[in-house]
Amino acid sequence: MTLNRKDRLRLNPFGSAAAAAAVALGLLGLVVGQDISQGMTNSLRGVAGPVAHLWGAELAAGGLLKLVGLYWQHSELETPGLWMLAGGYAFYSITVMVGLGVHGLAAGIISGALAVGCLVKVRVIMRSARTAARESRERGEA
Repeated sequence: MTLNRKDRLRLNPFGSAAAAAAVALGLLGLVVGQDISQGMTNSLRGVAGPVAHLWGAELAAGGLLKLVGLYWQHSELETPGLWMLAGGYAFYSITVMVGLGVHGLAAGIISGALAVGCLVKVRVIMRSARTAARESRERGEA
């Protein structure tokens, strides 16, 4: 069953929102740098500026790849985008909890959950691809 772009949005609202938020947050990190997060600034003293720019670029690129891959049905773009999102969200989770301690728990837990969700989605896509490849081989042999 092939879905149009509107249906893919309707059936993937959370993943779409998480990716769009990553693009927005990533662009802010890319432009603003270390001032984007006090937790990042505190935990990465002395190197927070360049790291925040790199983190922002990774998060924005990952979100964009995820969205393009999802809406144009290219899992070979969506999967690396999800890996980048997982890394960006996990990095933010760690830096905000280390840099802010108890005050960073809410943001850290939410970001950590987003990272785990991205990894689970990668696993689902890869399992589906392996199943489709196996079925295709079996049809070809029969």
